[in-house]
Formats: sequence, structure tokens, C-alpha cells
Amino acid sequence: MKHKTSTIREQSYQKTYFGKQDYSFLIFVCIWALFGLTMLLSASSYESEKITGAPQTFFLTQAATLGISFALMLLIGLMDYRVLRKLSWVLAAFSLIALVLVSFSSLGLSAGGSQRWLKIGALSFQPSEIAKISCLILMADGLANNSWRSLKVIKRFLFCFLIAVLILKQPDLGTAVLILASCGCLLLAGGLNLFLAISFVALALGGVILSVMKNPYQMQRITGWLTPEQDPIGAGYNLLQSHYAIGSGGVFGLGYGQSIQKLGYLPVSYSDFIFAIICEELGFIGVLLVIGGFLFLLWKGLQIAFRVPSNFGKLLGFGIIFSLIIQTIFNLGGVIGLLPVTGMPLPLISYGKTSVVVVGIMLGIFLNLSRSKGVKLNIDREHSEKNTLQVARL
Repeated sequence: MKHKTSTIREQSYQKTYFGKQDYSFLIFVCIWALFGLTMLLSASSYESEKITGAPQTFFLTQAATLGISFALMLLIGLMDYRVLRKLSWVLAAFSLIALVLVSFSSLGLSAGGSQRWLKIGALSFQPSEIAKISCLILMADGLANNSWRSLKVIKRFLFCFLIAVLILKQPDLGTAVLILASCGCLLLAGGLNLFLAISFVALALGGVILSVMKNPYQMQRITGWLTPEQDPIGAGYNLLQSHYAIGSGGVFGLGYGQSIQKLGYLPVSYSDFIFAIICEELGFIGVLLVIGGFLFLLWKGLQIAFRVPSNFGKLLGFGIIFSLIIQTIFNLGGVIGLLPVTGMPLPLISYGKTSVVVVGIMLGIFLNLSRSKGVKLNIDREHSEKNTLQVARL
């Protein structure tokens, strides 16, 4: 009874303490988004005028989307990130239901050989983008207070696996692999045995190979990646044009706005292949800017995540930064030919709507995590004569 009273008293005097946000992280995000918006204005001008009749249409759409994304980022940055634990299953269930509707209802929209969009009235979005963050929250919640062997964690991983299977059906191999890879990183952070991790990777690779063999669309991408010169006007066309753009940039580039490949030669130059346009216009200097920016994001993200005192916040921070960096590697690797082209956008630089908003939500969570300041010592005034100190962990 005495122990119970002590516990209640200790909980009564615990207080949540949040400090100021990491403004250096916020400033970096703002500069990075402006850089991406500037490059998108150049990369999208030709296609925008061709499709809409105005060269600034895609730029203005991206600017408006970034405005929404930043508003969400700042709003989430002021909230308590631990609220997300209570919503973990709700968000995951929403993602699953939305993905089911995409594949098995008339609400699903097709474009470019894939059915990835959900249209409800005037609103259309990609549920797979929302699934990226909902799976991370779900896994971080499970691993915060449980071993990776526990039934709670296994259930959550299987749920995320089901989501990845539905995304694979669209087909969207890149996002499915990204979700499973991010969940795998969280399991490793939670103490997963390395041998088992390698076994899971081998099984995942087997699943990827099986998916590629069953989908001609994905097989074309693989053959176009391995031997682009054998089909220069077909499966290998995009990669060859990307190489031309990168190679013609040299050290200092052709100059901002002077890209040749964006003039109808390189498809989706403002989205999947915007890095090639950056290389062409800014040269090796542009390469250093992009890679340096994402290395800074990795360093700053890990720094913030390590400082978070709660297991849930720490794991969620790791999961988000791993997801963003893996996505970046997929995009850059596809553009230069080290990896197959997955259609994965470059965070905050490529043109997009749902993807830009979801990245804003992720960065907002990071801003929130940066406010956690370790421990707070509270003095129990009622028993100050006993000098009782209560330690409240965030």
C-alpha cells in the first residue's frame, strides 16, 4: 500500500517539459525547400507550358503545396508528439482502408501504368505516401516498450507487411520496399538479431524478384536499367537521357535555366529525374549541394533523435530519418543508374502533392522532437521538508 501511494504521488508531480525548437533545423528546411522550388521552376517550365499553356503552372502548384506542407509542419511542431501513440492504430487502419479502396473500388485512379491515387470528390491523394508515416508510428509505438520478439511488435510488423503487399499490387515496388526497409531499420534499432535481419532481407529480395517476374512493367524497368543501350528508344530511354544530362553538366553546369534535356527529351524531368536537370544546369557543384544537403539532414536528424529521452520519440525519429534517406538513395541511385528507377520523388525537391505534404508532416514531427530537453527535476512542495525530488522523464 505504501509503494502504491508513493507511485501515485510520484506520477502526480511529474510534468511534461518542452523547450524551444531547433531553429537551425527549421532554417535548413526553409532554405532547402526554396532551393528545390527554384530548381523546379526551371525543370518544369517546358512541360508546364506544353500541358497547361503557362510555364509557371507546376511551379505555382508546388509553391501552394509547400505552403500547406509548412503550415502543417509548424502546427505539428507545436504539438506533443506522444499524441501520435494514441493514434497509431487509427492512422494505420486508415492507410489500409484507403489502399483497399484504391485497388478494389471505383475510387482508385490510374496513371502511367499504375493505380496509386484515391479520388474522393474533388480530393485526390496517394494513400501509399500516408502509409509511409503511419507504419513508422505503428512500429515505433510497438517497439517503445516491447522486445522485437513480442507478439505486439510481430502483429504490427505483419500489419505493415500487409500494407506493403497492397502497395505492391498497384504496382509500386519502390514504396513497398521503402516501407519494409524502414520497418526493418526500426527492428534493428529495437535489437533484432543481425542473422535474422539478413534472412528477412533475403526473403524480401525473393519477393521482389517474384514481383518483377510477374509484372512486365517492372521487368521493363529492370532490363532498361541493366542494358539501356539495347533499347535506347524504349525501356532504356529515360536512363540514357538522364546520363546525357548529367554528363553535359561538367563542373559548373550549363547555367540555371539552360537545360536541354528538359525540352521534351527527358520525361518527368521535374519529378523523378529532377536531379539530372540539377546536374546539367549546376554541374558538379549542384551534385555537391544536393548530396551535402541530405548528409546534413541525416546528421541533424540523428542528432535530434539521439537527444529524445523517450523510447517512442527516439525510435520515431530514427524511423523518419531512415525513411527520408532511403527514399533519397532510391531516387539518386535511379537517376545515375546505380539502382533501377523506382519513381521515388526526391524529398522537398521533386514535384508532388501528397509526397510533399507527408514530408512536411515528418519534418514537423522532427521539430517537435527537437523540443524535448531530457529530464526535468520537480520539487515536491508538500514534502519539501524531506527534500523529495521527483524526476519526470518526457
